[in-house]
Amino acid sequence: QAQTFIGFGHVDIGIGYEDQAFDLHVHQEEPTEQEFAPGEAVFAVGSAAAGVSPGGAFAGFLGPAGAPVWTLPTTENANLPYLGFGTEELTATDWSGNITLSLKAVSGPGNFSVWSVNGFGAPEVRMSTANGISADDRLALVPGSHGHFNVGFSAPGDYLVTLEASGTHLVDGLRTSDPATYRFQVIPEPSTWALTVAGGGALALT
Repeated sequence: QAQTFIGFGHVDIGIGYEDQAFDLHVHQEEPTEQEFAPGEAVFAVGSAAAGVSPGGAFAGFLGPAGAPVWTLPTTENANLPYLGFGTEELTATDWSGNITLSLKAVSGPGNFSVWSVNGFGAPEVRMSTANGISADDRLALVPGSHGHFNVGFSAPGDYLVTLEASGTHLVDGLRTSDPATYRFQVIPEPSTWALTVAGGGALALT
């Protein structure tokens, strides 16, 4: 099965709504404007993402100081996907309150985490598998908006991340999407994936 390998450029986990149902997808804005179903794209987390945990308040989800971590940051890096979470396709006045994007499952060799950092430099954890997955593992997204969060992995390898969107439509009522599974490959590691074109080309199973 051929898939698109996204190694750089602005790209979103997008949430749309059509025919009374949420549409979770991948919206690639750079280098070309394209849209994919979740299973048709792979986010490549390259060596530019490699770093270490600062410890302290971060230790609970990134590990002790010095532990390896691969991060897609909230600031753009030309060598990494600039991953956002977008609800621009939703009309804000159609919704009551926020859209909730919930973490449902993760398969991979390490922990998966999503967090922001407040004005005091302290982490605000939105999702993390370090202590299991619960209803607290979620993002609150304003309809018609766009945002960025740090997305981190504690080990190299292949990750399957399953997300679910829900929200209250003013006409249709409470709606919940089907689960959508996104694939991340944290490089380097010997892998079953053959990366054939950097940045935006085909990715084929071997």
